[in-house]
Amino acid sequence: MKVGRQVERFRSADGKHLLRLFSRGEGCFYFVELSEITENGETFWTTTQTSPEFSTLQEAKHSAAAKYAWLKEVC
Repeated sequence: MKVGRQVERFRSADGKHLLRLFSRGEGCFYFVELSEITENGETFWTTTQTSPEFSTLQEAKHSAAAKYAWLKEVC
C-alpha cells in the first residue's frame, strides 16, 4: 500500500469515478482510481487501479488522462 499526501482530486461528471493524485515527496507521484459500487443496498468506493510512480505530477496526470476518458470531461 502506497502512502503520501493527496495533491489533487477529480470526480467524474456522473459521480461514479474518483481519481486521487498523491505525492510521496520530491519526484514521486502516483494516482489511484476508484469506482462507486452498490451491493446489497450498500454503496461504497473500491480501488480499481493504482498507478506506478512518476517523477512529476504532470506525468502522473498525463498518464491518468490517457487511461480514463471521463477525466477529460472534468479537467
